[in-house]
Amino acid sequence: MEKFLKKIKDDITPMTAYLKFIFITALSLFFSSFSYATPHYGANFSYTLLTNEPNSLRGYQLMLNYDPDCFHWREFNVYFDGGFSHFWVTDTPYYTTLNIFSVAPVIRNTFRRRGPIHPYIEISIGLAYLNHTHLDDRNLGIHFAFQDRLGIGMLVGEKEQFSIGLHALHYSNAHLSSNNSGITAPVVLDVGYRFQ
Repeated sequence: MEKFLKKIKDDITPMTAYLKFIFITALSLFFSSFSYATPHYGANFSYTLLTNEPNSLRGYQLMLNYDPDCFHWREFNVYFDGGFSHFWVTDTPYYTTLNIFSVAPVIRNTFRRRGPIHPYIEISIGLAYLNHTHLDDRNLGIHFAFQDRLGIGMLVGEKEQFSIGLHALHYSNAHLSSNNSGITAPVVLDVGYRFQ
C-alpha cells in the first residue's frame, strides 16, 4: 500500500494538480447553473483581419457560447465558450494549416446602453488543443496551449441578440515546453447571434 501511495504522489505534479482543480471547478460551476434562470446560447464567427505571429497567418473561428444567467453581477457577467479555429499560412509549402479546439470562461463588462447599442469589453483565458506542434517555421512546442483573448464590441437588437466586435487573440503554452513560439492575431472581427 505504501508503494502505491508513493507512486500516486510521484505522478501528480503541481501542474497536473492545478489543471485538475481548474477542470473540477469549471465543471461544478457549469452544472450548478442549471438550477437558476433560463440560460442563453449563441454562436460566433470570427475572421482574422491583422496577424503578427506569423505575418502570413489567416484564419477563422466558429464558437458556441453558453451564458448560464446566474453569473451576472451588476454590469459584469461570466459566460463560457468553446469551439473550433482553423488557421493557415499563405507563403510556405510546409506546415501550412493548424486546427485548434478550445474552451474558456469569458468575463464581460457591459456598459450602460447607448441608444440601440450596448457596448462591452471582455477578457478570456482558456484551454486549447492544437492538432500540430508546428506552423510555418514556428515550433509551438506541445499540443496543449492557452487561448488569451481581449475584446471590445457591442450588443445590438431589441433583445441584444446580435453582437459585433474586435478582439486580439493569442495562443501560447506559457513555457510549459522549451519551445513556445505562439500565434498572435491582434485584430480579429467577431460577429455573433444569441438564441433566446
